[in-house]
Order: sequence, then C-alpha cells, then structure tokens
Amino acid sequence: MANDWRNVPQFFVTSSGIENNQCRIQGDDFRHLAAVRRVKPGDAIRLRDEKGTSYRALVGRIAGDYIELEIVDARGGERPPVDITLCMCLLKGGNFDLVVEKSVEIGVSRIIPVLSERTVPRPADENAKVRRWGRKAEEAAKQSLRERVPPVEQISPFSDVIGMNQDDVRIIAHPGAPVTLKKFFHDNRAGAVSLLVGPEGGFSPAEMESAASSGWVAVDFGFSQLRAETAAAVLCGIIVYEWGE
Repeated sequence: MANDWRNVPQFFVTSSGIENNQCRIQGDDFRHLAAVRRVKPGDAIRLRDEKGTSYRALVGRIAGDYIELEIVDARGGERPPVDITLCMCLLKGGNFDLVVEKSVEIGVSRIIPVLSERTVPRPADENAKVRRWGRKAEEAAKQSLRERVPPVEQISPFSDVIGMNQDDVRIIAHPGAPVTLKKFFHDNRAGAVSLLVGPEGGFSPAEMESAASSGWVAVDFGFSQLRAETAAAVLCGIIVYEWGE
C-alpha cells in the first residue's frame, strides 16, 4: 500500500532542499529508487535531514533524472540512545568496511580510523578510503533508519587519538586487562563514551602505557578472543544496551 509506513525506505536530504513541503531526490538515490525499487507516484518514502528531523513523503513526479516528493508529515529529531565515538584501528582487506557498517547500524555517533603500531600501513589513497567509508556509513544509516549519518573522520595517529575527548568516558579494549567490562559498567555512570579498539595484533605495551597515562581505562571484555571487527561490533552493542535510554 502506498501509505503503509512500516517498511518504507529512508533517504537523507538537506533541510535547505525542502521548500513548500516539496523536495527532490537526485543522483544515486534517484537511480536506486527508479531502477531498483521501481517506485511509482503515491509510494511512501521516509526522509531525514541533517538536523535529524524525520519526514514522511509521497512520490509525486518521476522525471528523467529526479523524483519529486511531497512531504506529508514532519517529526523532530530523536536523541541517540548513547553518544559513542568509535576509535577503530585500521584493518586488513575489507574488514574496516564491515566495522563501519555494523557500528553505524548499532548506533555509534562517529568513527575515527586510527593508525597504531601494529596496523596495516597507512593507505596511499587515504582520502579515497575515507570517502568510501563515508558512503558505507550513509548506506548503513539508511538501512537502519538512523536519524543522522555518523561521520567517518580522517585517519589519525594513536598519539593524537588518546588526547581527544577528555570529557568522555574513555575505554580501550585489551584482553587480559585487570578491569572487566561488567565491573566497569558497575563502577561508572552513563555518559558520552569513546571506545578504542586495536588491530589484529592488538596494542603494544608502550601504547597501553601511553593510553593509561592519558586517562583511558583498559577493559577486558571477559569472553572468547574476538577478531578486531567482531570486538568493535560486540562492544558497541553492549555499551548501547548498558547505557542506552
């Protein structure tokens, strides 16, 4: 049904692109709607702008390179369940893509790629990589109906990252750390949190010492040894569960 909003797709727009309850979908999103979903006039689309406002819209005119939408309802942005900054060390192959997709679906607020001692070499095409991860984040945000696209920031060295977000709760995942994840949540109140997850080879002793001196708490997640990309998703999910509203 055209007015059934339960399973309609979501797309991101800018508030400046909405005028008189009308907006247009162009580019890749237009091609997806027209060629893949084969939308028709009257079909329902969900939109989000950069402020998190949610719009219900109906397909109107379908032109050669754009779809015109009529907005029928708008609702204010919703607060995320918890503000998570995922600081994720670079990984081999497409594993970082997977981290971006799953962490966005789970609910992180932003992602910072990190260059540590044991990561793969810094990519020669760094800007292209970051743009690719940004597109992955947008696709995941559409799929999971996120109110905003979490930004994927430029690659930062470990030494810079541990000096960031001084006001956040800051935890670094490290198997064998004296503090367990369960104890950490028991002893700390909810708040904005930065999570630092290492590469396949983990963090070096010097990095762990440096992080501790900068106020990061090393936490042992207390279950089986996880791959780095799995650990990122699992830990973000646990944080949302424990501290989410």
